[in-house]
Amino acid sequence: MSTSAIPAAPERPLPTPTRESQPYWDGMREHKFQLQHCASCGKVRHYPRPVCPHCFSMESRWEEAPLGGKIHTWTVCHHPFNFFFKQAAPHVVALVDMDAGVRVNAPLRGIAETDIRIGRRVKLGFEPVTKEVTLPFFVAE
Repeated sequence: MSTSAIPAAPERPLPTPTRESQPYWDGMREHKFQLQHCASCGKVRHYPRPVCPHCFSMESRWEEAPLGGKIHTWTVCHHPFNFFFKQAAPHVVALVDMDAGVRVNAPLRGIAETDIRIGRRVKLGFEPVTKEVTLPFFVAE
């Protein structure tokens, strides 16, 4: 008699915060959209990084940003890159021009594919995944 083990469910890929990105992830956990700003020239940096790409300063500060934005583009994922997402396929990922002046990509939820259009207003939501990690997603504004 053969016994075969049931395969374990695939694990969800999660971000690994760095020294530069930890305040961003702390903000997500607190349901705040925190963005890094250069302390020298004032320009916003997203994704978080140690050096300003505009003036090369290494000084920065963190500021809470508005949650709204407009869809720049989107894609429907039929063949996920990771087995964890297979159960949710097809799902939509949107690239959004945030009111804060940066682009963010995240899952788009609660909007039918036929109702998605470039320029449509959306807002950032927060999905607690673990005690330490909260991930962004978008919903209709």
